[in-house]
Parts: sequence; C-alpha cells; structure tokens
Amino acid sequence: MSNTNISSSFLATIEIVTIQMTYYGPIILLTVGIFGCLCNFLTFTSRQLRENSCAFYFLCSAIFEFLSITFGLSTRLAADHFDYDLQNSNRIFCKFRAYYVSSIPLIATYFILLSAIDRYMSSSTDVYLRSFSKIKVAYRNVIIFIIIGLISCSHILILYDLRPKCATSTGIYAIFDSIFVVLWLGVIPHVLMLTFGFLTLTNIRRTRQRRIVKLQMMLVQIGLSSILSLTRMIYYTYYIHGPLFTGDHKVIGSFLMSLTTLLYYTNYVKSFYIYTLTSQLFRSIFIQRIHSCIQKRFESNTSIIMIV
Repeated sequence: MSNTNISSSFLATIEIVTIQMTYYGPIILLTVGIFGCLCNFLTFTSRQLRENSCAFYFLCSAIFEFLSITFGLSTRLAADHFDYDLQNSNRIFCKFRAYYVSSIPLIATYFILLSAIDRYMSSSTDVYLRSFSKIKVAYRNVIIFIIIGLISCSHILILYDLRPKCATSTGIYAIFDSIFVVLWLGVIPHVLMLTFGFLTLTNIRRTRQRRIVKLQMMLVQIGLSSILSLTRMIYYTYYIHGPLFTGDHKVIGSFLMSLTTLLYYTNYVKSFYIYTLTSQLFRSIFIQRIHSCIQKRFESNTSIIMIV
C-alpha cells in the first residue's frame, strides 16, 4: 500500500513538473534566445567581420536559429497552455509546422557545419583548399544548403497528416522518418562537425598557427550541439519504435518528451552565450557595437534637442 502511495505521489510530482516545464521553459528560451540572436546579428554584421566567410556562416546560422525558436517554441507553448492547438486540428498547419520545425533547424545546423569546414580550409597549407575560405564561396554555399535543406524535408509535407493528431504515416514511412531525423538532422552533421573540428586542430598544431580566433567558438558550439541534438534524437527513436507507454508510464513518457524537446530548442538558443564566453574578439566587437549604437542614439537625441 505504501509503495502505491509513493508511486502515486511521484507521478503527481512528475505531472506538476511537466506542466511547469512546458509553460516556463519556452518562455525562458524565447526570451534568452531572441536576445542572443539579436546580439549575434549586431556582432556578425560589424565592419570587422562583414567580409569573413566563417563569421558569415555564423550570421546565417543565427538567422535560422531565430526563425526556429520564435515559431517552434511559440506554437508549442500556444498548443500546450493556451488552447490554440492548430497543429492537431488543422491539416494544412499540421503539415506546415512539421516541415518548418524540421527544415529550418536543419539549415541552421548545416551552417555551423559549413563554418567547421571553412575553418579547416582556412587553416590548410594547401593553397587550393584555402581558396574555398572566401566570402564569395560562402554566399554560394549558403544558397545551395538552403535549397538542399528545404528539398530534403519536402517529404514531410506529403506524409504528415492528422491521424487523428498530427503524425507521420504508419508502417515503412514511420521507419524512414525516424532514420531521416536521427541521421540527416542529427548524426551526419555532428559527426562531420567533429571530424572537421579535429582536422582543423591537427592543421593548426602541424603548422604552429596562432590565429585560432574562431576555433574555440566553433568547437564548443559543436560539442554542445551534438549533446543537445542527439539526446533528442535518441529519445525520438525510442518513442517511435519502442513499446507504447501505457498507464503510469505515459506520465514519465510525457515528461521525457517535454524535457528533450526543450533541450532540442536550447541548441538554437545557446550560440551568443558560447561565443561571448569563448572568444575575446567576439566580446570586444560586441561591446564596440553596443557603444557605437548608444553613441549614435545619443547624437541623434542631441541633434533633435538642438533643432527644437
């Protein structure tokens, strides 16, 4: 009897934690994430970084991170707590949201991969490889990867539907979808990021280069991104292919799904704070930009007062 009471108490606590987590979690991530993305925009559009290919990839990633969290988290919060669950009531929105929350974060992730490849190219002793670390090449690569990201997720528009909730087709497509999510959105980009990160370190040690300004930013970003994304991917695979949660296990399953979803979105919130902690150059440019904006604002107000 006591075991049953303890179990009931534990499950009640888990339910309360899940409700609070799904309410306050998205609000906190939206606030922190939007602020961080705006600060990234301010920094990476500075004169010092405007013509740098690696910084351009970081900027593009920040743009798609902003798009990911603002839409993904706001619609998740609205569905969970404000009785505005279009995802499970409107067929078109079901397809669109499923496509959006897959393709946009995917593109943001692959831009970080491009930054890792760019660092490898720029640190190479091969002149031909270094020629790919150029801003013109970066412009072209960004367009190509946006197209690849949008096309690669297009099957979602066809095979997601209300069943009765928004979900994939059953059977072989469910297997394909889980493999696609785990490999294309998770394993492949992060394995490649880690590979090029270590290759860059090897190049730097071999040639005794000292200019590793963006390497720390990139490596910490890659490491945390791998942990946060793969945690979600692993649980998603288990959720799709594992045994159905029944009875009391539904409460625990709901908690784990909510937790891993928040961890997944944390991956697209963290970049500004990683860059600030790991790069003195980033910090100094960010502070310069803030001072410049304040100064321009002050000069503008002064001129208005003088005119009046």
